[in-house]
Amino acid sequence: MKTLLSLALFLLLGVASVFAQTPAQNKETTRKILAAIDAGDLAAFSMYVSPALVEHMPPPPGLPSGLSDFEKTKMLIGDWHKAFPDSHTEVINIAAEGNLVIVHSRWSATNTAPFMGMSATNKKVSIEQTDIIRFDAAGKGVEHWAVIDQLGMMQQLGWMPAEGK
Repeated sequence: MKTLLSLALFLLLGVASVFAQTPAQNKETTRKILAAIDAGDLAAFSMYVSPALVEHMPPPPGLPSGLSDFEKTKMLIGDWHKAFPDSHTEVINIAAEGNLVIVHSRWSATNTAPFMGMSATNKKVSIEQTDIIRFDAAGKGVEHWAVIDQLGMMQQLGWMPAEGK
């Protein structure tokens, strides 16, 4: 019995290591996730992010309750892309350790449609953000943290007064 349990454990660990991605592969997947978000491509996003996603960044107000973090994120991406169709993310720095990827990027776009109840401004915006994504053994994003310069974005779009004004 002990031998059978040892064999089962060995097989499980062996199979898990076969499917685990390397840090370099996780960095590439992160770039694909960012490209999918920029393109508003929810099918591609769903290929790289697990439906079991845990989003640690609080959602904006007004999202329907009862949705999973994955569904809320997809809804936001769709709304985001409608409001900022020329979205572009430039990776400034990217690093990976084990199953975590940290990416520092610059996001730029033009606001051409309403977003989150705010009117379109037709203004360009450029902000920096830092994301951390944890990947599962199958190479899908399962956890996300972000620090985004939301104040800078709102000031650049004229939704909030600029500092000192």
